[in-house]
Amino acid sequence: MIQSQLSDKEAIRRIAFATVGDASQVRFWSGTPFHMSKSLAGEGNDIVHIGPLNAPILPIYKTYARLRRIFHRQGLSPVHAGPVVAQYAADASRKIRAVSPDIVFAPAGSTFAWGIPDSVPLVYVSDATFRLVENYHPNYRNMSRAARDTAERLEYDTIARANLLLYPSQWAADSAVRDYGADPAKVHVVPWGANLEEAPDRGEALSERGLGPCRLLFIGNNWEEKGADIALGTLGELKNKGIDAELVICGCTPSRPCAMEGLTIVPFLDKNDRAQRERLSQLYRDADLFLLPTRADCYGIVFCEAAAHGIPSIAPATGGVPGAVCDGETGVLVPPNATTADYATVIADVFGNPERLARLKQSSRDAYEARLNWQAWGRRVSDLMQTL
Repeated sequence: MIQSQLSDKEAIRRIAFATVGDASQVRFWSGTPFHMSKSLAGEGNDIVHIGPLNAPILPIYKTYARLRRIFHRQGLSPVHAGPVVAQYAADASRKIRAVSPDIVFAPAGSTFAWGIPDSVPLVYVSDATFRLVENYHPNYRNMSRAARDTAERLEYDTIARANLLLYPSQWAADSAVRDYGADPAKVHVVPWGANLEEAPDRGEALSERGLGPCRLLFIGNNWEEKGADIALGTLGELKNKGIDAELVICGCTPSRPCAMEGLTIVPFLDKNDRAQRERLSQLYRDADLFLLPTRADCYGIVFCEAAAHGIPSIAPATGGVPGAVCDGETGVLVPPNATTADYATVIADVFGNPERLARLKQSSRDAYEARLNWQAWGRRVSDLMQTL
């Protein structure tokens, strides 16, 4: 287990950790803000949670958005409606003033961070910009013109307001500078970590998995978007090559029943439940390779979790995925338009070369210990905040 060290370089900073939801709860945004705040606290910072934020008008816009999708097939994005963001910003400012922080930390906070008082430094953290996710990520497709214009304006205003901009990938950082005119001196790439309650020790992660079939693990919450159909097709291609392979798909189910020799579907496992968390850990321990042919991703915390277990990832070089999967170190990247045959060829090459597979397992774990963990993130971010 990687140990965090308290910094003795300076006095404790009071950080207003501002989020739309409740970042003190691990269930919010898959636990990412929870682990961020915990990591910053581990570096000796005084964390005051500002959230959840209140926008009383939001339920009305959610209802309106559902109706608009039904009748106009366009997304309003209720959290980007003008009155909603105004209420978020007002609530955030009121709560921030009440705690008198040294710094405001706002993960994915473009809906309110633009309105934070200028008297306090702002750190803005995100895995993408609106320009990148528009018509790319499923949550930002087919938006109405008004919703797009508002989201774009909020991105501009938040980036202009921020004193420090942190992104987990070069893909996102480059967009902040290129598309929104961010000062490059304020922009930094700091990889995010694995959202694990407790990572396996190094010996366990790198232990021999024994002889047997090529065991592939897929973890994703959306069958279509995360490419489960491609993973399934890859399993078929491997069998056509005469390779004994197995695939576990965890976290989603197909719209129609499907069956194939060597396929196991685990609909859902809750990491917050001890028994289910242990079963998920066992899936990692049993796997040789992590396969996620995602169609759109801004980063991919799950790749960091695979690296923590010493499992190399096979994934497409799309979006922010290369921020978590370094080709030849934590896995192998394929083109975004790779076919099932392409994936099968890469997997066959890696699995068929035991020495290469062993090197990838070790370098994946090395990368987790060096940078793909929240303790490393917290140390780097705390150092960067000293400039504020």
